[in-house]
This record gives sequence, structure tokens and C-alpha cells, in this order.
Amino acid sequence: MTENDRRIMADFEAKLHRLVYEYNQKEEDVQKLSRMLEEKENTLKELQMRCQALEKSYNDLKQARIISLSSEGIDATKERISRLVREIDRCIESLKK
Repeated sequence: MTENDRRIMADFEAKLHRLVYEYNQKEEDVQKLSRMLEEKENTLKELQMRCQALEKSYNDLKQARIISLSSEGIDATKERISRLVREIDRCIESLKK
């Protein structure tokens, strides 16, 4: 081998080592990014489940409020009707006199 061939071979080896090193670095970066992505996906799934639970809870509370308002409304309506009936009875009694 000539001196020129040795120099070319040394340059080639240096470039090959550099390429292998960069490949390993990129592979580590990909693994790190994959772990980060997996963590983010897990966090997203947890947040979606929490959001669904909160939505269900909110809907349950809305329904409970509607029911409670309805029963309050029913009681208030019954009381109002009773007052009106008593008032009508008084009026009838007054008319009879």
C-alpha cells in the first residue's frame, strides 16, 4: 500500500467511526423520544379518562339538580295551588253570605 492509500484508508476509517458514533447518538435520541412519546400518550389517556369521568359527574349533577328543582317546583306548585284553593273557598263563602 502506498502512502496515499493509507491516508485514504485512515480518512475512511475516521469517517466510518464518526458515522457509527452519530448513528448511535441518533439511535439514543430516537429511544429517548420514543419514551417521551409513550409517557405523553399515557398522560393523554389518563387525562381523557379523567375528562370523561368529570363529564359524567357533571351530567349526573345536572340531572340531580333538575330533579331537585322539579321536586322543589312540585312542592312550591302544590303549596301555591293550596293557597289559591283556600282563597277561592273564602271567596265562595263570602258570596254565600
